[in-house]
Amino acid sequence: MRVENPDGTQVYASRRFDEPASRLWRAFTDPGDMAAWMWTGYARNCVAESDLRVGGRYSVYTDSNATADGWHTDRIGRLGIYVDIVPEKRLVFTLHWDAPVGYNQRGGAVTDEVVLVTFRPSGDSCVVELRHVGIPDDGVSAVEHRKAVAEEFEFLARLVEARGSHNS
Repeated sequence: MRVENPDGTQVYASRRFDEPASRLWRAFTDPGDMAAWMWTGYARNCVAESDLRVGGRYSVYTDSNATADGWHTDRIGRLGIYVDIVPEKRLVFTLHWDAPVGYNQRGGAVTDEVVLVTFRPSGDSCVVELRHVGIPDDGVSAVEHRKAVAEEFEFLARLVEARGSHNS
């Protein structure tokens, strides 16, 4: 797995999974799968929704102890709009944090970020490349996002390995 920060506003990750593109695609678009890996070890009572069409919305919410940090609710989420969909090849969506990720700690308005995911089949495996852009250039957030993406890819690997392509 490779995870890096090309600059202060992006995270780039690439990993080969021993599952076909169809299985990885499902992990990024099926609400049950999304809830299983997108909040990693922080997920408690995680619920996801996905209206998989250009202009459709998705969301992944989980319980949190964020109120201890002054956040306005005990639920945190990530949500956005699907911008480009090419099944099992490319998925592009906006990402809005309804969570205290640092630069919106007190619930201030933040600009939506964008995530571009590419699925590259290779025999019975698939290379997933993820580019997360639009992270505020504050010297800290891109590095923290890099750590989070690395952890998410680990949870994603566990999910697809456990359920595999033959288990729906």
